[in-house]
Amino acid sequence: MGSGGEVSRIAFPILLGMVPDSVISLIAMITASRIGTEALAGTGLASYLFMIINAVTSVFMVGLLVITSQAYGGNDLRLIERAFGETLTASVISSLAVVATSPLWLPIYTSLLSGGQELVNEVAVTYLSLRVFSIPALMLNSVIATLFRAVEKPWPPTYSSISIGVASSVLIPSLALGYLGLPRLGVSGMGLASTISQYVGLLVYVFLRPPVKVGFYTPSKITAKILAVGVPASAERFVGSAGHNIYINAVARSGVEALAAHNIGLSVENLIIGPVFAVNVAASAKTGHHVGSNNIGDLDRVVKEALKIGVVWMFIATLILVGLSPFVGKFFTDDREVAELVMVYLIMAAISEIGLGASQALYGVFRGAGSTWVPLAISSTTILIFRAALAQILQPIYGIYSVWFTQITDMYSRFLISYLIYVKLKSRLLVKVI
Repeated sequence: MGSGGEVSRIAFPILLGMVPDSVISLIAMITASRIGTEALAGTGLASYLFMIINAVTSVFMVGLLVITSQAYGGNDLRLIERAFGETLTASVISSLAVVATSPLWLPIYTSLLSGGQELVNEVAVTYLSLRVFSIPALMLNSVIATLFRAVEKPWPPTYSSISIGVASSVLIPSLALGYLGLPRLGVSGMGLASTISQYVGLLVYVFLRPPVKVGFYTPSKITAKILAVGVPASAERFVGSAGHNIYINAVARSGVEALAAHNIGLSVENLIIGPVFAVNVAASAKTGHHVGSNNIGDLDRVVKEALKIGVVWMFIATLILVGLSPFVGKFFTDDREVAELVMVYLIMAAISEIGLGASQALYGVFRGAGSTWVPLAISSTTILIFRAALAQILQPIYGIYSVWFTQITDMYSRFLISYLIYVKLKSRLLVKVI
Protein backbone atom coordinates (compact mmCIF):
# COMPACT_ATOMS: atom_id res chain seq x y z
CA MET A 1 0.00 0.00 0.00
CA GLY A 2 3.00 2.28 0.12
CA SER A 3 3.98 2.30 -3.56
CA GLY A 4 3.48 5.25 -5.87
CA GLY A 5 0.37 5.72 -7.95
CA GLU A 6 -1.87 4.14 -5.32
CA VAL A 7 -4.69 6.64 -5.87
CA SER A 8 -4.59 6.33 -9.66
CA ARG A 9 -4.75 2.49 -9.54
CA ILE A 10 -8.18 2.70 -7.91
CA ALA A 11 -9.27 5.91 -9.63
CA PHE A 12 -8.77 4.65 -13.21
CA PRO A 13 -11.37 1.81 -13.17
CA ILE A 14 -13.76 4.01 -11.18
CA LEU A 15 -13.27 6.67 -13.86
CA LEU A 16 -14.18 4.16 -16.59
CA GLY A 17 -17.22 3.13 -14.57
CA MET A 18 -18.42 6.72 -14.48
CA VAL A 19 -18.21 7.24 -18.24
CA PRO A 20 -21.43 5.25 -18.90
CA ASP A 21 -23.33 7.56 -16.54
CA SER A 22 -22.29 10.54 -18.61
CA VAL A 23 -23.13 8.74 -21.86
CA ILE A 24 -26.58 7.86 -20.48
CA SER A 25 -27.19 11.51 -19.62
CA LEU A 26 -26.15 12.52 -23.13
CA ILE A 27 -28.41 9.95 -24.79
CA ALA A 28 -31.31 10.88 -22.53
CA MET A 29 -30.82 14.54 -23.37
CA ILE A 30 -30.72 13.86 -27.13
CA THR A 31 -33.81 11.68 -26.84
CA ALA A 32 -35.71 14.29 -24.83
CA SER A 33 -34.73 17.00 -27.31
CA ARG A 34 -36.37 14.94 -30.08
CA ILE A 35 -39.61 14.97 -28.07
CA GLY A 36 -39.63 18.71 -27.38
CA THR A 37 -38.25 21.60 -25.32
CA GLU A 38 -40.62 20.91 -22.40
CA ALA A 39 -39.50 17.27 -22.37
CA LEU A 40 -35.88 18.40 -22.33
CA ALA A 41 -36.49 20.75 -19.42
CA GLY A 42 -38.80 18.40 -17.49
CA THR A 43 -36.63 15.30 -17.66
CA GLY A 44 -33.63 17.43 -16.76
CA LEU A 45 -35.27 18.24 -13.43
CA ALA A 46 -34.93 14.55 -12.52
CA SER A 47 -31.20 15.05 -11.93
CA TYR A 48 -32.02 17.29 -8.99
CA LEU A 49 -34.31 14.69 -7.41
CA PHE A 50 -31.57 12.09 -7.78
CA MET A 51 -29.17 14.43 -6.01
CA ILE A 52 -31.46 13.97 -3.02
CA ILE A 53 -31.64 10.21 -3.57
CA ASN A 54 -27.84 10.11 -3.69
CA ALA A 55 -27.79 11.99 -0.41
CA VAL A 56 -29.88 9.20 1.15
CA THR A 57 -27.61 6.58 -0.42
CA SER A 58 -24.48 8.31 0.86
CA VAL A 59 -25.46 7.84 4.51
CA PHE A 60 -24.72 4.15 3.93
CA MET A 61 -22.19 4.37 1.11
CA VAL A 62 -19.72 6.81 2.67
CA GLY A 63 -19.94 5.19 6.10
CA LEU A 64 -19.38 1.77 4.55
CA LEU A 65 -16.45 3.04 2.47
CA VAL A 66 -14.66 4.54 5.46
CA ILE A 67 -15.23 1.59 7.81
CA THR A 68 -14.47 -1.14 5.27
CA SER A 69 -11.37 0.63 3.91
CA GLN A 70 -10.00 1.09 7.43
CA ALA A 71 -10.94 -2.51 8.29
CA TYR A 72 -9.17 -3.67 5.12
CA GLY A 73 -6.08 -1.73 6.16
CA GLY A 74 -6.32 -3.46 9.56
CA ASN A 75 -6.98 -6.88 7.93
CA ASP A 76 -10.35 -7.34 9.71
CA LEU A 77 -12.38 -9.32 7.14
CA ARG A 78 -15.11 -10.24 9.64
CA LEU A 79 -15.88 -6.57 10.23
CA ILE A 80 -16.03 -5.98 6.47
CA GLU A 81 -18.51 -8.85 6.00
CA ARG A 82 -20.74 -7.70 8.84
CA ALA A 83 -20.68 -4.04 7.83
CA PHE A 84 -21.58 -4.94 4.25
CA GLY A 85 -24.46 -7.23 5.27
CA GLU A 86 -25.98 -4.70 7.64
CA THR A 87 -25.72 -1.96 5.03
CA LEU A 88 -27.50 -4.16 2.48
CA THR A 89 -30.41 -4.60 4.87
CA ALA A 90 -30.68 -0.90 5.68
CA SER A 91 -30.46 0.15 2.02
CA VAL A 92 -33.24 -2.21 0.94
CA ILE A 93 -35.61 -1.03 3.68
CA SER A 94 -34.97 2.67 3.06
CA SER A 95 -35.23 2.45 -0.74
CA LEU A 96 -38.54 0.58 -0.61
CA ALA A 97 -39.88 3.25 1.75
CA VAL A 98 -38.95 5.98 -0.76
CA VAL A 99 -40.73 4.17 -3.60
CA ALA A 100 -43.84 3.39 -1.55
CA THR A 101 -44.32 7.01 -0.48
CA SER A 102 -43.46 8.59 -3.87
CA PRO A 103 -47.10 9.22 -4.94
CA LEU A 104 -47.44 11.52 -1.92
CA TRP A 105 -44.37 13.73 -2.35
CA LEU A 106 -43.41 13.53 -6.04
CA PRO A 107 -46.05 15.90 -7.52
CA ILE A 108 -45.38 18.48 -4.80
CA TYR A 109 -41.62 18.29 -5.37
CA THR A 110 -41.79 18.72 -9.16
CA SER A 111 -44.28 21.59 -8.86
CA LEU A 112 -41.93 23.51 -6.58
CA LEU A 113 -38.90 22.82 -8.74
CA SER A 114 -40.46 23.71 -12.09
CA GLY A 115 -40.92 27.36 -11.13
CA GLY A 116 -44.64 27.35 -11.95
CA GLN A 117 -44.19 26.13 -15.55
CA GLU A 118 -47.11 23.71 -15.87
CA LEU A 119 -46.05 21.79 -18.99
CA VAL A 120 -42.57 21.21 -17.60
CA ASN A 121 -44.09 19.98 -14.34
CA GLU A 122 -46.36 17.50 -16.15
CA VAL A 123 -43.39 16.05 -18.02
CA ALA A 124 -41.35 15.72 -14.82
CA VAL A 125 -44.15 13.89 -12.97
CA THR A 126 -44.75 11.49 -15.87
CA TYR A 127 -41.05 10.68 -16.20
CA LEU A 128 -40.23 10.35 -12.51
CA SER A 129 -43.30 8.30 -11.63
CA LEU A 130 -41.65 5.44 -13.55
CA ARG A 131 -38.00 6.17 -12.93
CA VAL A 132 -38.56 6.19 -9.16
CA PHE A 133 -38.80 2.36 -9.31
CA SER A 134 -35.08 2.25 -10.15
CA ILE A 135 -34.15 3.47 -6.66
CA PRO A 136 -33.87 0.05 -4.91
CA ALA A 137 -31.51 -1.22 -7.62
CA LEU A 138 -29.60 2.06 -7.60
CA MET A 139 -28.99 1.87 -3.85
CA LEU A 140 -27.99 -1.80 -3.91
CA ASN A 141 -25.63 -1.14 -6.83
CA SER A 142 -24.03 1.69 -4.85
CA VAL A 143 -23.53 -0.41 -1.71
CA ILE A 144 -22.04 -3.36 -3.60
CA ALA A 145 -19.76 -1.07 -5.63
CA THR A 146 -18.55 0.58 -2.42
CA LEU A 147 -17.54 -2.79 -0.95
CA PHE A 148 -15.49 -3.78 -4.00
CA ARG A 149 -13.75 -0.40 -4.20
CA ALA A 150 -12.92 -0.32 -0.48
CA VAL A 151 -11.01 -3.63 -0.74
CA GLU A 152 -9.04 -2.61 -3.84
CA LYS A 153 -11.22 -4.50 -6.34
CA PRO A 154 -12.58 -1.59 -8.38
CA TRP A 155 -13.24 -3.44 -11.66
CA PRO A 156 -16.52 -5.33 -10.92
CA PRO A 157 -18.46 -2.09 -10.35
CA THR A 158 -17.08 -0.89 -13.67
CA TYR A 159 -18.50 -3.95 -15.43
CA SER A 160 -21.88 -3.28 -13.79
CA SER A 161 -21.80 0.37 -14.86
CA ILE A 162 -20.94 -0.56 -18.44
CA SER A 163 -23.89 -2.99 -18.49
CA ILE A 164 -26.20 -0.21 -17.28
CA GLY A 165 -24.77 2.08 -19.95
CA VAL A 166 -25.31 -0.42 -22.78
CA ALA A 167 -28.86 -1.23 -21.67
CA SER A 168 -29.74 2.46 -21.29
CA SER A 169 -28.22 3.40 -24.64
CA VAL A 170 -30.49 0.90 -26.38
CA LEU A 171 -33.66 1.17 -24.29
CA ILE A 172 -33.99 4.93 -23.70
CA PRO A 173 -34.25 6.00 -27.36
CA SER A 174 -36.05 2.79 -28.36
CA LEU A 175 -38.85 3.00 -25.79
CA ALA A 176 -39.16 6.79 -26.03
CA LEU A 177 -39.07 7.18 -29.82
CA GLY A 178 -40.36 3.79 -30.95
CA TYR A 179 -37.20 2.22 -32.37
CA LEU A 180 -36.56 -1.55 -32.79
CA GLY A 181 -40.28 -2.19 -33.23
CA LEU A 182 -41.08 -1.00 -29.71
CA PRO A 183 -44.01 1.34 -28.94
CA ARG A 184 -43.33 5.08 -28.86
CA LEU A 185 -43.86 5.94 -25.18
CA GLY A 186 -42.25 9.40 -25.00
CA VAL A 187 -40.99 10.49 -21.58
CA SER A 188 -42.74 7.47 -19.98
CA GLY A 189 -40.50 5.26 -22.10
CA MET A 190 -37.43 7.15 -20.92
CA GLY A 191 -38.37 6.59 -17.27
CA LEU A 192 -39.13 2.91 -17.81
CA ALA A 193 -35.89 2.35 -19.73
CA SER A 194 -33.80 3.94 -16.97
CA THR A 195 -35.41 1.69 -14.38
CA ILE A 196 -34.91 -1.53 -16.35
CA SER A 197 -31.26 -0.64 -16.96
CA GLN A 198 -30.48 -0.30 -13.25
CA TYR A 199 -31.71 -3.85 -12.63
CA VAL A 200 -29.59 -5.11 -15.53
CA GLY A 201 -26.55 -3.64 -13.77
CA LEU A 202 -27.53 -5.30 -10.50
CA LEU A 203 -27.78 -8.71 -12.17
CA VAL A 204 -24.14 -8.46 -13.29
CA TYR A 205 -22.98 -9.03 -9.70
CA VAL A 206 -24.56 -12.50 -9.76
CA PHE A 207 -21.71 -13.55 -12.06
CA LEU A 208 -18.92 -11.84 -10.10
CA ARG A 209 -17.27 -13.30 -7.01
CA PRO A 210 -17.76 -11.03 -3.98
CA PRO A 211 -14.73 -10.29 -1.78
CA VAL A 212 -16.58 -11.48 1.37
CA LYS A 213 -19.57 -13.69 2.18
CA VAL A 214 -22.82 -11.99 1.16
CA GLY A 215 -25.76 -11.96 3.56
CA PHE A 216 -28.40 -9.71 5.07
CA TYR A 217 -27.54 -8.97 8.70
CA THR A 218 -29.73 -7.40 11.36
CA PRO A 219 -28.45 -3.89 12.16
CA SER A 220 -26.20 -3.69 15.23
CA LYS A 221 -23.59 -1.35 16.70
CA ILE A 222 -21.74 -1.59 13.40
CA THR A 223 -24.69 0.07 11.66
CA ALA A 224 -24.56 2.78 14.29
CA LYS A 225 -20.88 3.35 13.41
CA ILE A 226 -21.70 3.42 9.70
CA LEU A 227 -24.40 5.99 10.35
CA ALA A 228 -22.16 8.05 12.62
CA VAL A 229 -19.61 8.30 9.83
CA GLY A 230 -22.12 8.49 6.98
CA VAL A 231 -24.67 10.95 8.37
CA PRO A 232 -22.37 14.00 7.99
CA ALA A 233 -21.70 12.99 4.38
CA SER A 234 -25.41 12.50 3.79
CA ALA A 235 -26.17 15.81 5.46
CA GLU A 236 -23.58 17.39 3.16
CA ARG A 237 -25.41 16.04 0.14
CA PHE A 238 -28.78 17.10 1.50
CA VAL A 239 -27.43 20.61 2.00
CA GLY A 240 -25.93 20.41 -1.49
CA SER A 241 -29.25 19.20 -2.91
CA ALA A 242 -31.12 21.98 -1.13
CA GLY A 243 -28.62 24.53 -2.43
CA HIS A 244 -28.84 23.18 -5.97
CA ASN A 245 -32.63 23.16 -5.84
CA ILE A 246 -32.63 26.82 -4.75
CA TYR A 247 -30.10 27.47 -7.49
CA ILE A 248 -32.16 25.67 -10.18
CA ASN A 249 -35.21 27.64 -9.09
CA ALA A 250 -33.27 30.80 -9.99
CA VAL A 251 -32.47 29.22 -13.36
CA ALA A 252 -36.12 28.23 -13.94
CA ARG A 253 -37.32 31.75 -13.13
CA SER A 254 -35.08 32.97 -15.94
CA GLY A 255 -37.31 31.21 -18.49
CA VAL A 256 -37.81 27.85 -20.19
CA GLU A 257 -35.00 28.63 -22.67
CA ALA A 258 -32.55 29.19 -19.83
CA LEU A 259 -33.68 25.96 -18.12
CA ALA A 260 -33.32 23.95 -21.32
CA ALA A 261 -29.87 25.45 -21.96
CA HIS A 262 -28.85 24.70 -18.38
CA ASN A 263 -29.86 21.03 -18.75
CA ILE A 264 -27.97 20.69 -22.03
CA GLY A 265 -24.87 22.37 -20.62
CA LEU A 266 -24.99 20.39 -17.37
CA SER A 267 -25.24 17.06 -19.21
CA VAL A 268 -22.25 17.89 -21.41
CA GLU A 269 -20.30 19.20 -18.43
CA ASN A 270 -20.96 15.99 -16.47
CA LEU A 271 -19.65 13.95 -19.37
CA ILE A 272 -16.32 15.77 -19.12
CA ILE A 273 -15.87 16.20 -15.36
CA GLY A 274 -16.90 12.72 -14.15
CA PRO A 275 -13.33 11.52 -13.49
CA VAL A 276 -12.83 13.96 -10.63
CA PHE A 277 -15.35 12.02 -8.53
CA ALA A 278 -13.33 8.87 -9.17
CA VAL A 279 -10.36 10.65 -7.59
CA ASN A 280 -12.53 11.50 -4.60
CA VAL A 281 -13.52 7.85 -3.98
CA ALA A 282 -9.98 6.56 -4.59
CA ALA A 283 -8.47 9.12 -2.21
CA SER A 284 -11.01 8.09 0.46
CA ALA A 285 -10.20 4.40 0.07
CA LYS A 286 -6.42 4.85 0.16
CA THR A 287 -6.54 7.25 3.09
CA GLY A 288 -8.71 4.72 4.93
CA HIS A 289 -6.17 1.97 4.27
CA HIS A 290 -3.38 4.09 5.75
CA VAL A 291 -5.40 5.06 8.81
CA GLY A 292 -6.55 1.46 9.40
CA SER A 293 -3.01 0.14 9.22
CA ASN A 294 -1.65 3.01 11.36
CA ASN A 295 0.56 4.02 8.43
CA ILE A 296 -0.18 7.74 8.30
CA GLY A 297 3.33 8.91 7.47
CA ASP A 298 2.58 8.65 3.74
CA LEU A 299 -0.66 10.62 3.91
CA ASP A 300 0.88 13.75 2.42
CA ARG A 301 1.84 11.72 -0.65
CA VAL A 302 -1.77 10.56 -1.07
CA VAL A 303 -2.91 14.19 -0.82
CA LYS A 304 -0.36 15.41 -3.36
CA GLU A 305 -1.21 12.65 -5.84
CA ALA A 306 -4.97 13.21 -5.47
CA LEU A 307 -4.57 16.98 -5.90
CA LYS A 308 -2.34 16.53 -8.93
CA ILE A 309 -4.77 14.18 -10.67
CA GLY A 310 -7.79 16.33 -9.80
CA VAL A 311 -6.25 19.62 -10.92
CA VAL A 312 -4.63 18.29 -14.10
CA TRP A 313 -7.80 16.58 -15.26
CA MET A 314 -9.99 19.56 -14.53
CA PHE A 315 -7.59 21.88 -16.35
CA ILE A 316 -7.99 19.63 -19.38
CA ALA A 317 -11.76 19.61 -18.78
CA THR A 318 -11.73 23.42 -18.76
CA LEU A 319 -10.05 23.54 -22.16
CA ILE A 320 -12.44 20.94 -23.59
CA LEU A 321 -15.56 22.73 -22.36
CA VAL A 322 -14.42 26.11 -23.68
CA GLY A 323 -13.53 24.53 -27.02
CA LEU A 324 -16.90 22.79 -27.31
CA SER A 325 -18.98 25.72 -26.11
CA PRO A 326 -19.71 27.36 -29.53
CA PHE A 327 -20.93 24.07 -31.06
CA VAL A 328 -22.76 22.05 -28.39
CA GLY A 329 -25.99 24.04 -28.31
CA LYS A 330 -26.44 23.91 -32.07
CA PHE A 331 -26.07 20.13 -32.00
CA PHE A 332 -28.85 19.59 -29.44
CA THR A 333 -31.39 22.24 -30.38
CA ASP A 334 -32.58 24.34 -33.32
CA ASP A 335 -33.54 27.16 -30.97
CA ARG A 336 -30.93 29.87 -31.53
CA GLU A 337 -31.44 31.50 -28.14
CA VAL A 338 -31.03 28.19 -26.29
CA ALA A 339 -27.87 27.40 -28.27
CA GLU A 340 -26.30 30.75 -27.36
CA LEU A 341 -27.18 30.28 -23.70
CA VAL A 342 -25.57 26.82 -23.73
CA MET A 343 -22.31 28.44 -24.87
CA VAL A 344 -22.40 30.92 -21.98
CA TYR A 345 -23.18 28.19 -19.46
CA LEU A 346 -20.28 25.99 -20.60
CA ILE A 347 -17.75 28.83 -20.45
CA MET A 348 -18.77 29.77 -16.91
CA ALA A 349 -18.82 26.14 -15.82
CA ALA A 350 -15.37 25.61 -17.35
CA ILE A 351 -13.88 28.44 -15.28
CA SER A 352 -15.10 26.74 -12.08
CA GLU A 353 -13.72 23.26 -12.79
CA ILE A 354 -10.21 23.51 -11.34
CA GLY A 355 -11.69 24.60 -8.03
CA LEU A 356 -13.99 21.57 -8.13
CA GLY A 357 -11.14 19.17 -8.93
CA ALA A 358 -8.92 20.36 -6.09
CA SER A 359 -11.70 20.43 -3.50
CA GLN A 360 -12.96 16.95 -4.41
CA ALA A 361 -9.45 15.51 -3.96
CA LEU A 362 -9.24 17.02 -0.48
CA TYR A 363 -12.79 15.95 0.38
CA GLY A 364 -11.80 12.36 -0.40
CA VAL A 365 -8.88 12.55 2.02
CA PHE A 366 -11.04 14.09 4.76
CA ARG A 367 -13.61 11.30 4.46
CA GLY A 368 -11.09 8.47 4.37
CA ALA A 369 -9.47 9.91 7.48
CA GLY A 370 -12.83 9.64 9.26
CA SER A 371 -13.52 13.38 9.35
CA THR A 372 -16.69 13.35 7.27
CA TRP A 373 -17.95 16.42 9.12
CA VAL A 374 -15.33 18.64 7.45
CA PRO A 375 -16.78 18.50 3.89
CA LEU A 376 -20.22 19.04 5.44
CA ALA A 377 -19.10 22.25 7.15
CA ILE A 378 -17.34 23.54 4.04
CA SER A 379 -20.07 22.69 1.53
CA SER A 380 -22.84 24.03 3.76
CA THR A 381 -21.08 27.38 3.79
CA THR A 382 -20.13 27.64 0.15
CA ILE A 383 -23.17 26.25 -1.65
CA LEU A 384 -25.74 28.04 0.48
CA ILE A 385 -23.99 31.40 0.63
CA PHE A 386 -21.79 31.60 -2.46
CA ARG A 387 -24.16 29.81 -4.86
CA ALA A 388 -27.82 29.46 -3.76
CA ALA A 389 -28.34 32.71 -1.91
CA LEU A 390 -26.14 34.68 -4.30
CA ALA A 391 -28.04 33.28 -7.32
CA GLN A 392 -31.38 34.30 -5.83
CA ILE A 393 -30.11 37.80 -5.07
CA LEU A 394 -28.49 38.38 -8.46
CA GLN A 395 -31.10 36.77 -10.76
CA PRO A 396 -33.74 39.54 -10.63
CA ILE A 397 -31.06 42.13 -11.38
CA TYR A 398 -28.68 40.51 -13.85
CA GLY A 399 -30.57 37.46 -15.12
CA ILE A 400 -29.31 33.99 -15.97
CA TYR A 401 -25.67 34.99 -16.52
CA SER A 402 -25.32 36.02 -12.90
CA VAL A 403 -26.93 32.76 -11.76
CA TRP A 404 -24.37 30.68 -13.65
CA PHE A 405 -21.53 32.88 -12.36
CA THR A 406 -22.19 31.57 -8.83
CA GLN A 407 -20.67 28.22 -9.86
CA ILE A 408 -17.30 29.98 -9.84
CA THR A 409 -17.73 31.62 -6.44
CA ASP A 410 -18.90 28.31 -4.95
CA MET A 411 -16.07 26.11 -6.24
CA TYR A 412 -13.09 28.35 -5.53
CA SER A 413 -14.24 29.25 -2.03
CA ARG A 414 -14.71 25.51 -1.43
CA PHE A 415 -11.13 24.74 -2.46
CA LEU A 416 -9.59 27.60 -0.52
CA ILE A 417 -11.33 26.65 2.72
CA SER A 418 -10.51 22.93 2.23
CA TYR A 419 -6.82 23.59 1.68
CA LEU A 420 -6.51 25.89 4.68
CA ILE A 421 -8.18 23.31 6.93
CA TYR A 422 -5.87 20.52 5.74
CA VAL A 423 -2.74 22.60 6.25
CA LYS A 424 -3.73 23.94 9.67
CA LEU A 425 -5.53 20.92 11.20
CA LYS A 426 -3.98 17.88 9.47
CA SER A 427 -3.15 15.83 12.60
CA ARG A 428 -6.57 16.51 14.13
CA LEU A 429 -8.42 15.18 11.09
CA LEU A 430 -7.43 11.51 11.63
CA VAL A 431 -10.25 9.52 13.24
CA LYS A 432 -9.90 5.73 13.44
CA VAL A 433 -13.45 4.36 13.40
CA ILE A 434 -12.83 0.57 13.56
